[in-house]
Amino acid sequence: MTIRRKSLTVAVLAVGAVALAGCGTAGGNKNGSTESPSNLADTINIGIEQAPDSFNSNTADVNSVYNAYVDNVTQSAFYKVQPDGSVKPNPDFGTYEKTSDDPLTVKYTFSDKAVWSDGTPIDFDDALLAWAAYSGTHPSGQKAEDGSESDLFNAASTNGWAEVKQLEGKAGDKSFTMVFTKPYADWEVLGSGFMPAHIAAKQAGLSTDNDDEALVKAIQDNDTATLKKVADFWNTGWKYQADLPSLPDLALLPSSGPYKYDNASNGTLTVVKNDKWWGTPAKTDKLVFKTINPDEMVQALQNGEIDQFDPSNATTDMVTQLEGLGTAVKVEKGESLSFSHVDIDTGKGGKFADQRVREAFAKCIPRQDLVDKFAKPIFDGAQILRLHEYLPSQAEYEKVLAQVPSAKLYDTVDIAGAKTLLQQAGVPTPYKITFKFASTSQLRADQVALIKASCDQAGFDIVAAPDADVFTTLTQPGKWDAAVFGWSGSGLIAAGQSIYVTNGAQNFGRYSNTKVDDLWDQIVQVTDPADAVPLKAQMEEQLWSDLYNITLYANPGVTAYSSKLSGPVYNPTQYGSTWNAATWTKSL
Repeated sequence: MTIRRKSLTVAVLAVGAVALAGCGTAGGNKNGSTESPSNLADTINIGIEQAPDSFNSNTADVNSVYNAYVDNVTQSAFYKVQPDGSVKPNPDFGTYEKTSDDPLTVKYTFSDKAVWSDGTPIDFDDALLAWAAYSGTHPSGQKAEDGSESDLFNAASTNGWAEVKQLEGKAGDKSFTMVFTKPYADWEVLGSGFMPAHIAAKQAGLSTDNDDEALVKAIQDNDTATLKKVADFWNTGWKYQADLPSLPDLALLPSSGPYKYDNASNGTLTVVKNDKWWGTPAKTDKLVFKTINPDEMVQALQNGEIDQFDPSNATTDMVTQLEGLGTAVKVEKGESLSFSHVDIDTGKGGKFADQRVREAFAKCIPRQDLVDKFAKPIFDGAQILRLHEYLPSQAEYEKVLAQVPSAKLYDTVDIAGAKTLLQQAGVPTPYKITFKFASTSQLRADQVALIKASCDQAGFDIVAAPDADVFTTLTQPGKWDAAVFGWSGSGLIAAGQSIYVTNGAQNFGRYSNTKVDDLWDQIVQVTDPADAVPLKAQMEEQLWSDLYNITLYANPGVTAYSSKLSGPVYNPTQYGSTWNAATWTKSL
């Protein structure tokens, strides 16, 4: 599953663990407070840059980390990804066991105590709905512009699930088995993304009697007419109104984690302890997620409006301000598992359909200037990122880079070369490019301005286009030409597949290359991470030869929190610091 970070990063990147660098008064009590409850606050306030936009963060248009920050404490899975990218089983939710390698077979069992916060058991219908939604096996009958047929379910990714046969079982079963049609490298992380099937069934007009027997039958019988109603709700029925003025009916939002939804108002979302939670209880009664402008986060932390935040794009000024607060706050920073890049629309009719135009654009983007101005002041080791699937902090980075000669062709600006390429392409100059970025991010605005100052000299006409819903716009060809954002990683091998392959759900630029598709078919089947390295090296060379996009730099990561908090741990993966927020406490 892939996840994006609005205004900065998006999606899963197949990267490994990175080294972290402490800063200021970083450290503290990582195991939670030992104070008595009478000395602890009942509420912790968490700053986020954009309001959550859906209870179901697994669809292509709302697959945002700001939803994931809430999901970390309200939705459970069979595993938890740790800050170093490793996968740790979550016995509270259930157990899983690989029972065969040929074919790859995994048996899952939900905990006997596992229930949604409305008391409904978590069981087979929830697993079967997940398979239906993520497997891509339910064609809608509608054709996309490229002639492909869309699925009834608008899943953010079908990675891995597309290789899973229909789950066998009956309504009410606590166990289910995944049988794969071919090996899948990241099989261990498919035990997630479970949505309350009884809610989807009821909203689709189905009976929920006998453990959602009607829904189970509809999926097993491939009843397209019925499944369309289920999919319509799964796709859109859990979405919130823009800027989160309130929540939908709470009955539609049952939790499977230590917290459950309580209320929302004006972009502020409150979750409270889940009284039906069967695992280790949350340590603080209430978590409040407050949407705050990134430029105002430090002030909000200083005045006690929030207790913690993860800046999506930390700036030099922000870090200086944080460190100026002294012992009142704790700051941790390091290189995150995410990177900034410029996506371009290379599809039919797109402004970058011509290879020469793509090369001209790459030649005029001042990548080193972008690193020097926006990354290096925060993390001194920042450098131009020349690969897509590996970061400079990884041991494999230099080894792979040595096999990708095309990756170094665009390190320096070449205005004259860019002009020549545009002339050869025969496009009218100045060549207008609508350049999208998140409207809430001043950093992205500054980056686009720097690119414009350079590329306009080469014959482009860069039109800065801030967008309040940039990731919805990116799914609409013709409404954008270029965009700057980032991908956020998890440490997995195959999770980035949908970013690069033909018709991939997060391949916004409509890139298509059969060699890249074939290489991904091989990558997702490796059983040893080392076997993926030479395959990804070949893919990297093809991506640069085609100029799929232009990578910029690995994002420096920062987390900041009040010294009154105990429990936060810097997490460079896509899950952010709230991965363990159920263990946090705050001293009075």
